[in-house]
Amino acid sequence: MDIQAIDLYLQKLQEGVTLHNTVHDADMADYLEEVKHQDIEKFFAYLDSLPLKLKADTLMELPVPFQIDFILAHDADNLAEIIEVMESDDGADFVQATHKTDPKKAKELLKRLKNQTQETIEKLMHYQSNEAGSVMQTELFQVSNQKRVADAILALRVLKQKNIGSVHNLFVTDETGKFINTIGLDNLLLEGKEAFLDEIIKKLPTSHSVCAHDSIEKALQTIEKYDIASLAVVDAKGTLLGRITHDDALDMTQKRATQQIYNLNNVSKDEELHESFGKTTQTRTLWLSINLLNAIIASLVIGIFEETLAAVIALAVLMPIVANMAGTASVQTMTVTVRQMALGQISFHRLKPVFVKELTMAVINGVWFGIISAMVAQVWFEQTPIAVSIGLSMFVSFLFAGILARASLFLSKKLALILLLQVR
Repeated sequence: MDIQAIDLYLQKLQEGVTLHNTVHDADMADYLEEVKHQDIEKFFAYLDSLPLKLKADTLMELPVPFQIDFILAHDADNLAEIIEVMESDDGADFVQATHKTDPKKAKELLKRLKNQTQETIEKLMHYQSNEAGSVMQTELFQVSNQKRVADAILALRVLKQKNIGSVHNLFVTDETGKFINTIGLDNLLLEGKEAFLDEIIKKLPTSHSVCAHDSIEKALQTIEKYDIASLAVVDAKGTLLGRITHDDALDMTQKRATQQIYNLNNVSKDEELHESFGKTTQTRTLWLSINLLNAIIASLVIGIFEETLAAVIALAVLMPIVANMAGTASVQTMTVTVRQMALGQISFHRLKPVFVKELTMAVINGVWFGIISAMVAQVWFEQTPIAVSIGLSMFVSFLFAGILARASLFLSKKLALILLLQVR
């Protein structure tokens, strides 16, 4: 990113100079992030001076807290104007962000959109957040199988004048709009202009698609497995509704990975690096309070054996070793589980083999490290009862660590949702 070039570009826009060249939205977003940390008024002035399409694209590249600040600083008319030049999936995301920030402004915003834009966004918002339809774009390079290559090229020329991003494939449908197959642009350009699309698709393998109500995980797995640049999304009857592009799939993968990592460390999945101090404190305090409660319960249990610990110093010395090993085993189990869940390899219908495997692993590790711990304790303190106690404790700790780590992952999401609703 050439900072000087971007700064000069913005200065020219501020002076009212009409520029034919432009700056990539990602580079502009990076620059404006730095500006906002230094001068928030300058940040808004620069962002508002951008051409409408570049402003919309840059806004979607900015962190969510920055988007919220923009929503709060602008009225419904300005926001509606921006949404009209966004791709449909970005427009739906922006309306949802507006609704979370200011529900009243979101209602006014929807009223100010064109009828077609409003209808499209409301349809996308109708899907559940974990459904493929919620992340699809409705802008499509779609042509009937009865058309020729020349017709497709003309349709693409017209489409590129509208709010569509990168085009990788031609989606071929029948006369009723049902999805038939996909033709890559390279294959399309290699054919003669008078060739019929129906003849071209006969030479190609069958393309893959997902239903709008299928899970996002299924869509991501299909894109990854078959190296699809743009995945067709259809309804229950096979009618083509939209597409999920590879860049959107990458964004979703990153969000899922971030969510899984945050869940593993008891951090709110919505926490952002740039969000306010108060909101970050609120979400983290919730989980820290839960951990504090667990620690108090554990301390109460230890307190029951206070006299025993005072009489036998060896137990107090060895107890942290057992706790540390059990904690490490639990984290290992949770890490593997989280990764498998992110890859869609674990579901509630396949819990039994996973549980059996982890239980077996916990038993083997418990026996192995229990024996080692008992031998170390025997050599160290030369007291057989203590060595046996530590060995058994290590075994039981490993066993329960494996069981509880698995169970906590499937219960924590529901528990966190309930607690967050109570806090709000």
